[in-house]
Amino acid sequence: MLIIMKKLLGIVVISLLLSSNVYSKTIVVKANPEKGFHFPYLLKTSKKTVDANYIVVESNNTGGHNKSIKHMTSKAKKSLEWVLGPSISKKLNYPMLMPILPYATKEIEKVLTNKNKYKYYFPQLDSDVLKIDIEKYKRIDLQLIAMIDDARARLLKENNQNINEKVIMVGFSSSSLFAARFTFLHPDRVSVAIGGGIGGLLPVPADKINGIDAIYPIGTYDFEKITGKKFDLEEFKKTPQFYYQGTKDKSNPFRRGAEDLTDEEYEIVKKLFVDGLPFEDKPVSLKVSTAMWNNSQKYINQIVDNVKFESPKNLNHKITPKMTSRSVEFIKENLN
Repeated sequence: MLIIMKKLLGIVVISLLLSSNVYSKTIVVKANPEKGFHFPYLLKTSKKTVDANYIVVESNNTGGHNKSIKHMTSKAKKSLEWVLGPSISKKLNYPMLMPILPYATKEIEKVLTNKNKYKYYFPQLDSDVLKIDIEKYKRIDLQLIAMIDDARARLLKENNQNINEKVIMVGFSSSSLFAARFTFLHPDRVSVAIGGGIGGLLPVPADKINGIDAIYPIGTYDFEKITGKKFDLEEFKKTPQFYYQGTKDKSNPFRRGAEDLTDEEYEIVKKLFVDGLPFEDKPVSLKVSTAMWNNSQKYINQIVDNVKFESPKNLNHKITPKMTSRSVEFIKENLN
């Protein structure tokens, strides 16, 4: 009798393991230059996502300058346990896609003779990244669109799912900047955008701010020169966006010599966003981050009304269940 019970228990355990694997799986889709993407991506699905018609997208944000793509892929898979995207996709029962974007690499530094190894920060879609003309690294934003379309075709073939070409862009910290900037670049491919812990500085849909040329990623002054197309303000106005930054969030990459601002961009930010506060090549103060955050809201609200902001009290730089639920609520209220 004891032997039979042990066998039955073993069968139950195996069944549970098998069912958990069926319930949720993450596959690595290899790079496919012929289809337009030179880097792999992760696609997370479950048995509850087979009826979904949207994909949640979040860029990788795992660090690893000069690390191999294999290393970056491993770190990205582990990050699915704590980044924002998986929590949102699980609550919505939607598949999730995460591109495995490189950070600064020796290859790029050598070819472009760049002395600052942090200059080319792919997971933030900064201006230097968009200007790269090396085929493998060129227009990461367009490579992501190719990944999205590949995932849509894959889900149609495997599950007969008709996935909307517009995605739900989400992110926290650096990946929130990616979400905001991708939405800025391609509002026609985004249904809803969510970003938390964004660092204070958001792109403003204007050529000039207070008479100053607002170059990308601050504004749209050189948008057509960089992208080859005009900024689509009308489409941008149709795209619901929700960004939040806690009142105690000190995380801020925007300073001279950091990964996100060129010297020219730094001077513009200094004039327009920091209210005369000290803003040099050192960790940015909470006062400066707050000033950036408040001014971003002011400039954006002067032009559009589809971008919503929240400043959760006493929240520092972390993902919380409350703000994740708030993000899901916003998506449900605004999904096209």
